[in-house]
Amino acid sequence: MNNPKLTSPTEVTRLLTKYDFKCKKRLGQNFLIDQNTLQIIVNSLKLYKKDCILEIGTGIGTLTSALAPLVKQVISVEKDKKLTLLLKESLSPFNNLEIIFEDIMNFDLLDFFKQKRTKDEKIEKIVGNLPYYISISLISQILECNRYLKLAVFLVQKEVGERLMAKAGEKNYGILSLVAQYYSKPQKVHIVPSTVFYPQPKVSSMIIKLDIYKKPQVQVGNEKLFFNIIRASFQQRRKRLINSLSNYFKEVIAKTEIENILAETSIDRNCRGETLTLEEFARLSIAMGKKLS
Repeated sequence: MNNPKLTSPTEVTRLLTKYDFKCKKRLGQNFLIDQNTLQIIVNSLKLYKKDCILEIGTGIGTLTSALAPLVKQVISVEKDKKLTLLLKESLSPFNNLEIIFEDIMNFDLLDFFKQKRTKDEKIEKIVGNLPYYISISLISQILECNRYLKLAVFLVQKEVGERLMAKAGEKNYGILSLVAQYYSKPQKVHIVPSTVFYPQPKVSSMIIKLDIYKKPQVQVGNEKLFFNIIRASFQQRRKRLINSLSNYFKEVIAKTEIENILAETSIDRNCRGETLTLEEFARLSIAMGKKLS
């Protein structure tokens, strides 16, 4: 069983005091101290004994120690080397852990998954309590590894969770929503109050589950072009779509050509990019790709 003491504020304070560890706000170090929330995260992962799992952010080992008894191996990436001795103590009962002290933002995830496969350590599930300052770019990077992954469960700031799930026309809808919904099916699992963390953040969080598609559900033609069209459409949210696209692609395609493409794909040239669905962006990408090839 995991170390239930790690969700006890008394034990957390004892460990932090013993190893003279100060939580760093800039690293988003808010440690989970609630057994129920921990259980919800673990249950969402639908774990099997044969699973190798990647955890982002070891922290003091709370989630790590809950995962270890249930799987073949946990590989956990932690940026803060100052946690080394503390983790040696908190995770001492387990021998199926690998802690990598590195910044996940400088980590070559694609290469990592590839290497693990050659060693017969197939990682298909990823989990983490993600600090706000890296969550958006990190989730995008992770989803680009879709050929290796099946499932991601993240504890993120509530606003990030809402952005991942937002639909066309909603205020939180943007590039992240489209990236997430192109590669996966995002679902809200649970809203988490700030009281389950030590120290307490000022905002609520959300446990979100991303069922990752082996193959995206929409055909987009050229993926790079598809994401450039999305980027162009959201660069200046208040601009009409025709202007956003013609400004962005002015070196490669004339405005009149773009007008024709929008007419062909039944998309209103005067609408804003934020009103287009994933399917409409896909249609636009295919049509534009044909003109550019």
